[in-house]
Amino acid sequence: MSQTKVEAPFVENNRPFRNLIINGDMQVAQRATSTTGVANDSDEGYNSLDRFGLYYYGNEGGAATMSQDTTVPSDTSYGVQKQSLKVDVTTADTSIGATGIIALKQTVEAQYIHHSGWDFTSSSSKITLSFWARSVKAGTYCVLFRDHDASGERYFVKEYTLVANTWKHVEMVVPGDSNLVFNADNGEGLEVRWILAAGDDRNDATADTWFAPGSAYENSTSNQVNFYDSTSNNFFLTGVQLEVGDQATNFEHLPRDVQLDRCMRYCYVHNNDADSSQALIFPGASRGGTNKYFYIQHPRPMRDTPSVTVSGEIRIINCTAGDQADADDTLAIGGVTPSIQGQNANEKGVTIAYTGAVSGITDTANTGYMMMFIKETDNKLTFDAEL
Repeated sequence: MSQTKVEAPFVENNRPFRNLIINGDMQVAQRATSTTGVANDSDEGYNSLDRFGLYYYGNEGGAATMSQDTTVPSDTSYGVQKQSLKVDVTTADTSIGATGIIALKQTVEAQYIHHSGWDFTSSSSKITLSFWARSVKAGTYCVLFRDHDASGERYFVKEYTLVANTWKHVEMVVPGDSNLVFNADNGEGLEVRWILAAGDDRNDATADTWFAPGSAYENSTSNQVNFYDSTSNNFFLTGVQLEVGDQATNFEHLPRDVQLDRCMRYCYVHNNDADSSQALIFPGASRGGTNKYFYIQHPRPMRDTPSVTVSGEIRIINCTAGDQADADDTLAIGGVTPSIQGQNANEKGVTIAYTGAVSGITDTANTGYMMMFIKETDNKLTFDAEL
């Protein structure tokens, strides 16, 4: 019997993991679903939704609440969105300083751009950023694309315009350039900034061309609105996608476990419940003298050795002597601040080292210790390897 082979048509937007932005549908918020009082040096940066940070460059004023929200576009032409990132101004800044910038950002790891298939040194090869945005504040906004690896860095600015209280699907095509460099490493690669305000010394960029920032660091054109000029203003962002090619495709939806796993390369949080009878236990040992070492394994490889912060009670126990010492909201216990001694070869764990006598703990050579993280409401143990 004869057989005929039928070739399935190639569908461009079926390419898996084409979206270089992580958590573009805003479904993961390990740190918090809402953080108030986000301002210069106050919860600035990554504070709620994973991989998206809110920054006040140049010590700029103003404050906002950054949160995960359910306000989404009703238009499903590019895929259904269920959640959004919301910035709600709570303290206005009506006069932006000359070198001030307020922006949301996500930085794509250099090796992800390097291996993406984008021929970034060729002007005929393109990448496309698409997203949904909405704001009370109408006017022109800018997005800055920043190449960290190029000599002296390279910037590219695009404009988009919003009508008040109206969702807009924005598509931005960005060409390659002979001066672009993205290394095959885990450092900062392509940073994407959604500019919310920019001062007079930072808003003179020419749109739609790559340029060397020099000492001016132009982040926007002069058309950029000051979103922070009123406490009535809010800004929503969702459906963020960055992909190789010169046109936007439908948003690539990933299962929550996959999206969470991608986020945990940069941050993971041991969240705790209200049951104080429970605790997380990390094994430890002494290697003679006063030094004590505790190994904490990551649930997945992290980008780099993380910083470790704690909200809640941490306790060290000598398993032989039975004594203990503890501290609240800090890893510094009994007068000793530990060091984080890096990941092992497969990037799946860190060692927290207490190199000194911890007050309240008997120093027993070559014995076992335990580090106990007490589980209570709002307690968190956060490992951060963000860009």
